[in-house]
Amino acid sequence: MTIEGIWTGELYGPYGWENSGVYILEHGLIMGGNDRHYSTGHYSISDRTFRAEIAVHYYGPVRAIFGEHSEDFEIVLSGEMIDGVIDGLISRKDKPKFDVEYRLTRRIDIPTS
Repeated sequence: MTIEGIWTGELYGPYGWENSGVYILEHGLIMGGNDRHYSTGHYSISDRTFRAEIAVHYYGPVRAIFGEHSEDFEIVLSGEMIDGVIDGLISRKDKPKFDVEYRLTRRIDIPTS
């Protein structure tokens, strides 16, 4: 299975799995967001191990996912891809000991024409 495509992201919070946006993964780049933020970064995959470093910028109401309200921060997403789902953890680069469960689910290929 190829990793390039359009994915949806979810994080696990106090109310269960919550939508975090739509993301495009293509040629080592990841970009996307939702109605409050946009994210850009780079990813790599080796066998089934996925890793991404992503810059997050809020332009709407800031959400305190990592215990504080920050408009700009960087995260690391690491996980394992199985059958079109990447299950893993995200953590802020400046606060690596605070992890949040995260998953990306592959939705479609990127159209070529």
